[in-house]
Amino acid sequence: MSTTKPLTIPGDMTIYEAEELKAIFDEAEKSVGDVLINLSNVAEIDSSGLQLMVSLKKTLNEEKREVNFEAHSEAVINLFDLFDIANYFGDPIVIDNKGE
Repeated sequence: MSTTKPLTIPGDMTIYEAEELKAIFDEAEKSVGDVLINLSNVAEIDSSGLQLMVSLKKTLNEEKREVNFEAHSEAVINLFDLFDIANYFGDPIVIDNKGE
């Protein structure tokens, strides 16, 4: 797995950021090798953000490449739970229980 340096999503992943996110994901598609995306800064995500993630995964898988998501924020984890889709992505999700 030859992964390029991690790409960090700068903020929210909602319909309001969809155009900017599409451009970021398009650049990731053009990169060489597998893709690693850090989701730690995502405070809000909706089905538009999830759709872009699914689309990127599908496209790269068709090219025999992988996309891995890391540092899932609480918002991302909650959306994954809502749609029961964490297994589709297959990435390890670490839940921080330090605040409890």
